[in-house]
Amino acid sequence: MDKKSVLIVEDEFIIANAIKLIIQDMGYSVIDIVSSGEQAIELVKTSTPDIILMDISLNGQMDGIETAMKIRVSLDVPVIFLTSHVNDALLQRAKLTEPFGYLLKPFQDKELQTNIEMALNRHNMESKLKELNRTLENRVKEEVELSRQKDYLLIQQSKMASMGEMIGAIAHQWRQPLNAVALYVQDARDAYGCGELDKAYLYEMVENTLRQVEFMSNTINDFTNFFKPSKERMPFKINTAIQEVIYLVYDLFTESGIKISLSCTYPEAVRKTTVSQTQAICLCKPELTVEGFENEFKQVILNVLCNARDAILSKGSAVEDGEISVVLSKLADMIIVEVRDNAGGIPTEVLDKLFEPYFTTKGAAGTGIGLYMSKIIIESNMGGKIYAVNGETGAVFTIELNNFTA
Repeated sequence: MDKKSVLIVEDEFIIANAIKLIIQDMGYSVIDIVSSGEQAIELVKTSTPDIILMDISLNGQMDGIETAMKIRVSLDVPVIFLTSHVNDALLQRAKLTEPFGYLLKPFQDKELQTNIEMALNRHNMESKLKELNRTLENRVKEEVELSRQKDYLLIQQSKMASMGEMIGAIAHQWRQPLNAVALYVQDARDAYGCGELDKAYLYEMVENTLRQVEFMSNTINDFTNFFKPSKERMPFKINTAIQEVIYLVYDLFTESGIKISLSCTYPEAVRKTTVSQTQAICLCKPELTVEGFENEFKQVILNVLCNARDAILSKGSAVEDGEISVVLSKLADMIIVEVRDNAGGIPTEVLDKLFEPYFTTKGAAGTGIGLYMSKIIIESNMGGKIYAVNGETGAVFTIELNNFTA
């Protein structure tokens, strides 16, 4: 085993050499003797001793305590103070450097050896602990990154699943304008055959057709914007965000016999709104504002609405007049969104598992990632809370978010 190296910092030449002989007799090597703090710092940078024996009174601009402080901040070498001076003020300054020993001159050889061995052992243990902490920190960072990547993949999977819902919604919204365009074309053909296709008729047909095409184009834009990821947290109007999601799925839900409505119950709200196909702007005023990722929040609303719809449809004839109501309220600085259905409720043994990844009650038809992704978006990305309970007629999914004030 290599000998442990010692640096002696002492301005008294005779005392320094006496310490050197004692140290060497103990089996340590002395790399040098210096008399000032400046010399000690420069030597530590190049030689890196295992331990430093430091007198407090030194030559130069710095005393031993200031030297030890600089070594502690930038260099990882244990220091033992050797001094013939002692007072409360000196001890308090010395403590700030976290020394590995403090010996008063004159001291016994055995006392010096014990302090050196204990200091080396303590430093070794602290070094191992620091290395362990660094290893743990790196492991934690790696696990956090892996978890982030896993959550990202789950979110993408959930978006793909939601895309199927949205394509179905678009198909329903396009059916009526496509039928209208087909009727315009057939009518134009008949008008031509009857000699009625004049300039006024042609202009009216073109205007009507373009109106239907514009509606279809806007639907595609809504679809595209819905799946465009939000890059940064921004304030957005939560009433309008919810309304836009309902607008996109309204036809799809009503065709299944499910009514869907939005109401605002905070004191300032003007009135309740029942959504119809032509209502694209929320009538609950004034609107409430939250800060976060608007499109991701819309996806959460879509997930919860589709879960409520599936719960109602799974009951079949057991549920008459399926209904989903979205209730927007405010409590102090918190905005609360409740999505209520009349599907009878969630089994008690399932409630605690709803937001776990890959947990689903839909069998092969479910992915088990929609609600888990919703929890990530609301709680991790927007600093809110999402949970589910059973109400009087069915499940109640609640989202709590902080009210944004500029």
